[in-house]
Amino acid sequence: MTYPTSTFATSLSFTYSYIHIKPTTQNTYILFLHGFPSSSYDWRHQIPYFQKKGYGIIAPDLLGYGGSSKPLDVGVYTGKGMAGDVYELLKSEGVVEGVFGVAHDWGSFILSRLANYYPEMFTRLAFLDVGYVSPGHGLTEEMVTFADKSVKEAMGFEVFGYFLFFNEEGAAELLDKNVESVQSLFHSTDAGLGKTYMGARGGFRKWLSEGKVAEREEWLSPEEIEHDLKLFAPENGGYGAAINWYKAQLQNINAADEKEIPEENHVLQQPTLLITTTNFISASADFENQMKPYAPKLKVEKLDSGHWVMLERKDEVNEILGRFVEK
Repeated sequence: MTYPTSTFATSLSFTYSYIHIKPTTQNTYILFLHGFPSSSYDWRHQIPYFQKKGYGIIAPDLLGYGGSSKPLDVGVYTGKGMAGDVYELLKSEGVVEGVFGVAHDWGSFILSRLANYYPEMFTRLAFLDVGYVSPGHGLTEEMVTFADKSVKEAMGFEVFGYFLFFNEEGAAELLDKNVESVQSLFHSTDAGLGKTYMGARGGFRKWLSEGKVAEREEWLSPEEIEHDLKLFAPENGGYGAAINWYKAQLQNINAADEKEIPEENHVLQQPTLLITTTNFISASADFENQMKPYAPKLKVEKLDSGHWVMLERKDEVNEILGRFVEK
C-alpha cells in the first residue's frame, strides 16, 4: 500500500517528504523514523496497523533519503539540525505534544536527539534494534576503532568495517555502481556473510568490487526489493547523501552541540521501549545495558530476528508497539 506524501521546507532550507495520516479515534500521533539504506517505506507494515487503530501518523523520508533533500555537504548532517528539521515539520502540522516516537537504525539517533532537545513533545519512545544514543557517545572514528578492538578480543569478529568504508575516498561511486549488492547484503540475515563482508575491515569493498548479491530473504518480496533498488538508483541520487550520516559521526561533527544539551535532558523521563534482536552487530553493542542509566522506565522485548525486525517480524513488532502505546 502506498500513501500520499506532503512536503515541508525547513528553516535550514531543506525539503522533507513525509507521510501524514490524521488521527481518527486517538489523540496520539506516532512518529516513525527510518534508518539506512531506506526511507519511510520501511514502515509499510506498521502504518496500516496503527492507522486502523485510529492513530495519527507522520513518517518522513529523513535528510539524504527518498523524496527529501539530499545535500552532499557532511556538515549539515548534525543531530541538532536534523532533529530541528523534524520538530519544525511536526509543529507545522500542529503536532507539539503527545507524540509516540518509534525509530530504527539511524532513526534512533534522531529520536534520541529529539528527546534531548524537545522532551516535552514525547509521551513514549520506542527504539528498534538500535538503542538510545546519549549525548557525547556518538560513533566517532576513535570510538569505532575501540569498539571493534574490544568486540574482536571478546567475540572474535569485527562489526564496523562497513562503517569505516563509507568514509573512504570513492565509496559513494562504488556503492552507486552496485545497488543490488548493497541492498542485498544490508538486508541479509546471514551472520556469516555479515561478519565477513560488513563487519570485517575491507570486507564491504571486496563484496562490492566482486558484485556479490546475497540471497533474497523470504520476508522481502521481489516488488519490495525493486522499490528500494529504484530508491537508490544513481538517477535518483544514489548513496552519496545518505552515507553522510556515517561520515558525520566518524568526523565527530556533533561534539560542540552535544556539550550544550542540559545534563538533565540526557535521561529519558518517558516510558521507553527497546525491541532488541539477535542481529550480531546490535547484540554486540548490548543496548539494553547501555540504556539502563539513561532510561529509568525502560522495557525490553527481545525477538529472534535480524536487523530489519519491523519487516521480518512485523506482526510481533506491531503487537508489542500496540501494547506499549495503549498502556
